[in-house]
Amino acid sequence: MKILVNHLAFRRTYQGLFLLLMIVIPNFALSMMTSYNSQTGLTFTNPESWGIIAINLIVFYLTYLWAKSEGMIHNFSLNRKDIKAIIWGFAIIFLMGLIGSNLMLLTHTNYHAELQKTLTTIPILPVVIGMITTAFLQEILFRKWIFTWLAPYSKTAVLVSTGLFCLFHMPTNLAYLILYIGMGLALSMVYQKRENLSASITLHILWNLYTLGATILVMTNPM
Repeated sequence: MKILVNHLAFRRTYQGLFLLLMIVIPNFALSMMTSYNSQTGLTFTNPESWGIIAINLIVFYLTYLWAKSEGMIHNFSLNRKDIKAIIWGFAIIFLMGLIGSNLMLLTHTNYHAELQKTLTTIPILPVVIGMITTAFLQEILFRKWIFTWLAPYSKTAVLVSTGLFCLFHMPTNLAYLILYIGMGLALSMVYQKRENLSASITLHILWNLYTLGATILVMTNPM
């Protein structure tokens, strides 16, 4: 039994480290290219954009194959109950985001300043692909991996998943803290209720794309 426990602990640790590495790779590549262009005063070229897209797609595909081999992910499927859970999950995140945005207005700061800065230096397609890949990878790590590790303790899994998700995004102020707590909680509750990774992945991608669309709208129609 002790050998089995040690083996499972080693396997879970390996899975977590692998997923963290997959999350870091595309972000590191993007930050390196952005830093280089910033230092040289250049803008993103088409080869750089397609390079970022290729890296994200390769990471996405390799992680998908790996997760299937590890039994962490199955075929994508959603039913009516999953869709209902996604809708109320989205409503929770939207509400927390609304509270956060109002706090930003009170402090006279820009809610998605970092994303706006990104969109001024990087073409939109690599950003979209990156957001989808990030959502996919983070859901495997923060939902499937954590809930599997803490399988007998579903309430604890929700709290741990929410807390680690929030810490991973390193909120720099109260507004972002509220948003990421709400987002982590909604994604964890959807996964716990439906026990379907496809549901939380879909919710995460939808929120990321909504955030992107709203940011672009604000940038093109400033008040």
